[in-house]
Amino acid sequence: MNFLENDIFQNNWFVYGMLLIICIPLLIVAVNELIYSFGRKNPRLSPPLNTFKNIILPLIAISLVITQVLEFPRGSTLIKLLETFIWIVIINVFLAIVNVLFLSGDGSKNFKPKVPQLFLDIFRVAMVLFGAAIVLSVVWGADLGGLVTALGLGSFVIGLALQDTLGNLFSGIALVYEKPFTEGDYIEVEDQRGKVIEMNWRAIRLLTRENELIVIPHLVIGQGTIKNFSQPTSIHIMKANLGFSHQNPPNKVKEAIMGACLSTPGILHDPEPEVKTNEYTESKIIYEIEFAIGHFKEHEDVMDDFMSRVWYTARRQGLVFPKSQILIHQANELQNQMERDLNHLETSLQKLPQMLPIEKTKVKELMDGSEIQYFGIGEKVLEQGETTGSLYVILEGSAILETQLEDGKTIPIGKLEKGDFFGEITLFTSKFSSFTVKAQEDLKLIAIFPDEVLEMVELNPRLAEHLDEMMDARRLKLKKLKNAH
Repeated sequence: MNFLENDIFQNNWFVYGMLLIICIPLLIVAVNELIYSFGRKNPRLSPPLNTFKNIILPLIAISLVITQVLEFPRGSTLIKLLETFIWIVIINVFLAIVNVLFLSGDGSKNFKPKVPQLFLDIFRVAMVLFGAAIVLSVVWGADLGGLVTALGLGSFVIGLALQDTLGNLFSGIALVYEKPFTEGDYIEVEDQRGKVIEMNWRAIRLLTRENELIVIPHLVIGQGTIKNFSQPTSIHIMKANLGFSHQNPPNKVKEAIMGACLSTPGILHDPEPEVKTNEYTESKIIYEIEFAIGHFKEHEDVMDDFMSRVWYTARRQGLVFPKSQILIHQANELQNQMERDLNHLETSLQKLPQMLPIEKTKVKELMDGSEIQYFGIGEKVLEQGETTGSLYVILEGSAILETQLEDGKTIPIGKLEKGDFFGEITLFTSKFSSFTVKAQEDLKLIAIFPDEVLEMVELNPRLAEHLDEMMDARRLKLKKLKNAH
């Protein structure tokens, strides 16, 4: 009996048969537990694990039964094809698990956000080649030493034919290692600016502001200068030069430009903009302006808004942009400009009786106590909490009347158009303005100074009554809106 038992245990078919009967069910149970445990945390792990359980384990069992239990020769083509298929499925499941755990998703527990696509592609190709080498060596008994020698000679010839392609590949690897930019950065290479939307093994792709796609090979990038507008921080510093007349005091000019900077949406207050007197020329003084914006992609829109506001600010402040040629008779030119402005003011004041209860005979008395002012779209003429002291009458354009609630929410009160006026609350009550007036279109206003308005009201009861009615109407509307919110 002992002899019989020993003889049985020495047979391969019995040993492998017992292993199959015991180990395969245990492995199936273990894989089921893994699917249950990891599948809840990451459902994408379930498909490759199910493939391992439902395909790989049965195929391995079939292969062992055929070769070890039934003792079919392993050298037969049928067995080799079966083992090749098993290895292909194993390699595919392995790559799928690695992809789910490390190379996909957007969580902090995997490597996808940190590893460039170029390295991922190289890794996948290397794994496929490694798996192919295993199949050729283990299953088909190929001599990999001879294959490596042949590949070495072939790669020399291929390398000579693909110098540029290989150069792009290794330049791309160097760029990935140095990380001068990443996807999403705004860069400039070879006078081409755009957002990096893709980086592959051969080139990068830039999307320009004009929605043009530019492909730049790594060789070109590696040999040129890279300007990154998104690193080390997204804050971008912009510069501009503006020229004003020698007749304008520099401090007044710098104060006006600084006000335009601080009122322009998109220009950061920290770091604070800088305005410096840069150069004197024969016809003008050049001022250099530096300011910061939050992101490079906003630079054209912010610069456009800023330059537009400078014109309106300069017009309100009486600042002069000189002509390119030297003005020999500059004093006469300035005198003529002043006369034109006075004539324009007088013509505009003649329209006031159509908007306010003012006698035409009294209009000329406002010449010394008023001025024409211009505001561009989006500029604030009067800000909530401000004490302006002037009465504004709209000659052209429209404005939005709005207020900010205690919770910070801004709500519209109404729209002001040609003939409407504002500023009367701060003028007569000596209180802060309860609303903000913002230009909806380009505005042309008459600003009547406080002393002139007070004198007009004292001599004109109808005007006082009209202004008082408007103030009451706006107070009532403002109260209703606040109660509604």
